[in-house]
Amino acid sequence: MAGKYKYAGKVSTATPASGKNGVLIRSLGAFFFRVYHADHTFTDYEIRHDDLSVTIDQDSLAAFYTDGQRHVLDHAPEVLGLEPVYDRSRDKETE
Repeated sequence: MAGKYKYAGKVSTATPASGKNGVLIRSLGAFFFRVYHADHTFTDYEIRHDDLSVTIDQDSLAAFYTDGQRHVLDHAPEVLGLEPVYDRSRDKETE
């Protein structure tokens, strides 16, 4: 697959992305994929793929939040400084 191809009207070099580690970043309402290099530089890639599989690393400090209507992926509670809320409804379920 690696090689030169005509992509979006321009000659572009294609290299496999499978197995590549990077960071999904949102800036100004758009998402991009940032790949860091050994020399501490990085390349930001526009995301055009429409159904790419994503695995969240164990040490990502991320959490899913749901309030019954919205479902959000954000930083973990300890990163955001969130305080736990005592849920009395759980006590009633165990009685």
